[in-house]
Amino acid sequence: MKSCTKLLVVILLIGCKSQGSPSTLPPPPPPEVAVAEAATSKITEFREYTGRTSAVESVEVRARVSGYVTETPRKKTNDDSIRDVTVEEGKLVKKGDLLFVIDAKPYELALKQSLGSLTASQARLKQAESELTRSETLLKSNSISQTDYDQAFASVAELRGQIESLKATAARNQLDLEYTQVQSPIDGLLGQTSVTAGNLVVADSTILSTVVAVHPIYVHFEIDEQSVLDYRTRMLEGKVKSARDGKIKVGMGLANDEGFPQEGVIDFVNNITYPGTGNTRVRATFDNKSGILSPGLFARIQAPFSAEYEAVLVPTKSIAMDQQGRHVMIVGENSMALRRAVQLGPIEGDMTVIREGVKPGERVVTSGLQKIRQGVEVSISNTAIHNKSEKPTVDETGARK
Repeated sequence: MKSCTKLLVVILLIGCKSQGSPSTLPPPPPPEVAVAEAATSKITEFREYTGRTSAVESVEVRARVSGYVTETPRKKTNDDSIRDVTVEEGKLVKKGDLLFVIDAKPYELALKQSLGSLTASQARLKQAESELTRSETLLKSNSISQTDYDQAFASVAELRGQIESLKATAARNQLDLEYTQVQSPIDGLLGQTSVTAGNLVVADSTILSTVVAVHPIYVHFEIDEQSVLDYRTRMLEGKVKSARDGKIKVGMGLANDEGFPQEGVIDFVNNITYPGTGNTRVRATFDNKSGILSPGLFARIQAPFSAEYEAVLVPTKSIAMDQQGRHVMIVGENSMALRRAVQLGPIEGDMTVIREGVKPGERVVTSGLQKIRQGVEVSISNTAIHNKSEKPTVDETGARK
């Protein structure tokens, strides 16, 4: 019986050794991850705003004399060959181009009347001056009294005053006659005709049309309070220049543009921040020789918010988020995964600027983040090196320039 028991124990021991022990199983291989090296590049940070184009000059063309309109820039269906107005509404005009004609006959008659009165007064003055000369001679010989001489002298003075008044009236009538020819006050684009031929217009009241300058052109946009404070802080640190001290270049894109193909400069910053919105009004000037821009268009503005500086960039997909905040996983020299909290900057394409937390050349995990944790040994499957560009620019809003 004892021999049987010993034999059973030996068989069981041999069976256990043949099956092996869990403690002797090989460890699992390290998780595989893909990495990319943190690169450096010189960049300039930008922010985007929205605004509207507006004319540098805009004039409401008004009648300066009352009367009936005889010609306008609007085309007629009949023969226009004898018309004095050669420009057309909606077209570019030059300063001094004839836009409207008001019936000049009443003003021609008024001018003739004032000139006639002036001529008559000048004739009377000539006679009065002759009388005054004779009166001076007679007074010396005591042939007339001092009173008679004073009356002759007063007549000459009165006529001279009348002539000056008549000259002013004639000049005014001449000016009114010239105002019947309504000319463009500036170079620009002529708007829609508000009054057609045959209508009565009132001096300094009736708007005939508008002319807006199109070269150059303004874009007004508003900067939020936080951006203003950020920019002023960078000014105090000497990182950027004040827009009031120099012209800062900005980019502009219209609603159908990709990027910001138009280049202009900031030439005005308002002196107050509007309490209701917390925004500050800024104006930029853009060249418009092509005439593609017109007042009232929606515009996107890209303004620089930093000087050029050396930045650290990592692939955006390497950035993770947990309860402790934004972070990346770094693979150290011993192939250990290390968690690094990061402070993010702007985005450029598929790369993100890292302000703090990563050094140039460090390897950040771009794939396999869900398989690793702090202090775990990893296996690198491939290495993607970021090829830095010479002078990329980035937009703090995350949009590609």
